[in-house]
Amino acid sequence: MSKSKVVAAFRRHAGAALKAQGFAGGRGHYVRREGAVTQVIELQHSIYGGRVTANLGLDLEWLKPYVRWIPTPQVGPHAHDATRWVRVGIVSPAKADVWWSFGSEDEIDGCAKNLARAVLEYGVPWLDDKSGRDAFRKYAEEKLARSQSSMRPHGSFLELRLMAAVCAWRGELTLATEHAGHAAALWNEERARLVNARTMYKKRHPEQPRLAGVPNLVRELERLITPGSARQFVPPKKKKATAKKKPG
Repeated sequence: MSKSKVVAAFRRHAGAALKAQGFAGGRGHYVRREGAVTQVIELQHSIYGGRVTANLGLDLEWLKPYVRWIPTPQVGPHAHDATRWVRVGIVSPAKADVWWSFGSEDEIDGCAKNLARAVLEYGVPWLDDKSGRDAFRKYAEEKLARSQSSMRPHGSFLELRLMAAVCAWRGELTLATEHAGHAAALWNEERARLVNARTMYKKRHPEQPRLAGVPNLVRELERLITPGSARQFVPPKKKKATAKKKPG
């Protein structure tokens, strides 16, 4: 009951403002598409109850999900499944993983009001600031550097895949090809991990008899970075609504 009340209170304090800025959705999950990037705001409730925070996600629509057998909500991706995500407290002046607490249901409205303020004042501007190609390039570089080790001098598969895709998005095809080649060298090991993950998921969810298979991520990446594939980075144009003629 508290969870639904928190969601409702957040909607009262932030729903109209988010809608005015182009976000769609509700029930604690809001999505806005800006070019090739999907921006996500999603509430996360503590498994222990009594507190809530918000996750912010930035998803590159042309970089298909790593896992295909878990369905994506109709409104858009979960924040934690997006290409990049962070908690709203990290991008606030606190620069920490902040959770907003309520000791009783009487305190929910105040809790949701403070969370809504953080999302509107710091979360939405962060989404706008980090949606550009340069911001994604910097993020991919930092992730790749952190993944490098003596066993993986060029970085791990996922970080190499992201770096290659972002370089292609920016038109840096030589670099994209180089990173994609390093990713391809790690694909067999990564594929084995995916196969095992899918098998475990199937055991936990026997009610889902038909699951998407493990995708060939290397082949997808090769297609993505092929010269002349820039059209893949351009989202489809929205159809203009035609005005209805008045009778007579």
